[in-house]
Amino acid sequence: MKIKFLTLAVLAIFAVGSVNAQNAERGKRDLEKKGEMMKRHDLRAERMDNFFTEEQQEQMKALRLETAKQIKPLRNQLNELEARQQTLTTAEKADLNAIYQNIDKISDVKADIQKIMAKQHQEIRSILTEEQRLKFDARKDRMKDRRGDRFRGERPPRNNRG
Repeated sequence: MKIKFLTLAVLAIFAVGSVNAQNAERGKRDLEKKGEMMKRHDLRAERMDNFFTEEQQEQMKALRLETAKQIKPLRNQLNELEARQQTLTTAEKADLNAIYQNIDKISDVKADIQKIMAKQHQEIRSILTEEQRLKFDARKDRMKDRRGDRFRGERPPRNNRG
């Protein structure tokens, strides 16, 4: 009996040690990935610093701040509407008319956010030179393509990522 207990205790210690070692390795990999992402972000920021003049960067910073102030209450409203939608759709007896009305409200708020973002995009484009505009638009298209891949659950091959 003591031998069985001792054997089980030793096996448990090895199992816990093995799990801890795996977690430590995973933590190391996560830190490495995070470090790589930060380096890429820094490189992109550095490239963007060279891409825009300081005056343009200041103008864009002001535009982003103004846009963020406009969008913040809309995002809050959207979160509330989506929470309401969750409540409506999980009710014991769902009221389809209320669900449909809430969906329409959600769509309206999302449309308002998209309009504000489109306005900001055009304002940013207006402060760029023609050459910068071409690069800016090309960069935006690449970002959209990558987001679309992730949305569908697909990932582009590593060597195609930019």
